[in-house]
Amino acid sequence: MVNEPILQFTCTCASSLADALALHQGQLSTQTPATTWQSSAIWQAVTDGAVYVDGKRVRDPLLPLRLGQRVAVMLAADPARHRIDEGLLRVVHRDARMLVVAKPAGLPTQPPPRGGDALSLRVQDLLGSQAYLGEIHRLDRDASGLVVFALDRVAAAGLAAQFRSHNAGRRYLAVVRTQLPVADQTIDEPIVEVAQGHMATGANGVPAITRVRSLGHDAERGLALLDLQLYTGRSHQIRAHLAWAVGPIVGDRKYGDTHDLAADNGAPARIALHGGYLAVHDPDGRRVKWTCPPPADFWPAPELAALVPPDWPPPIRR
Repeated sequence: MVNEPILQFTCTCASSLADALALHQGQLSTQTPATTWQSSAIWQAVTDGAVYVDGKRVRDPLLPLRLGQRVAVMLAADPARHRIDEGLLRVVHRDARMLVVAKPAGLPTQPPPRGGDALSLRVQDLLGSQAYLGEIHRLDRDASGLVVFALDRVAAAGLAAQFRSHNAGRRYLAVVRTQLPVADQTIDEPIVEVAQGHMATGANGVPAITRVRSLGHDAERGLALLDLQLYTGRSHQIRAHLAWAVGPIVGDRKYGDTHDLAADNGAPARIALHGGYLAVHDPDGRRVKWTCPPPADFWPAPELAALVPPDWPPPIRR
């Protein structure tokens, strides 16, 4: 990557990143002829990691921009490798059959329908375009945590079967908004899709079971730290269950967190949900497990981190 941007500007109105780039395409230097800078090239430049907003690399063409934010486009020297440069792919485990990575919040596990960056694309870049990659399960885009990929078809079939039968062990940490301490409980409520991409509890839904264990309550801030175990794997299960039974996850606007909604400077940058534990049987039949502590941006109040037991997650049973 060269040191000088080929395009830079300050946002004069609120818009998406792609729209702002299209608006300023006429300012491109002669290094990149404007005639080649069409909408597809704009999208590719963002997903390849050539675009920065306020000095930070971004990869979402639909990222909302605010008035006054600074955008810079760099000339990519090797676009295919940008998804696996510093900080963009954290590998927790790798062997000949499986790969486990820590997904950051804000990154989808699989590419969105309209295109864009995704964890699976970064992994494929790491392995090479011809390598087999078995995508087994997902984490919500706004959550962080561990994701396992299979590196051959036999491993993929075995891992997928474990997730279908709910034999894969998954544990999560979440911070919810509640003025009252949370009792240990099992939430056994069906989940139903009430709008596109939005789930709720409902008698006509599919079975869903979440085990909740309280790790502590901060009465002054109205926050509780929870340890969660999934016995089923429904879309948005944790988010819908907690919103119904306990309180919304911090930052989860979709499921009811309206705290500081009127003040952008008080809004968290992500939802406080982290899949920090994963256990499966490997292709040789051995039970293997991994843990990953929450990243710094998980904590709405840093003091809550002290509530996580050193041996988390301890075993819990229904």
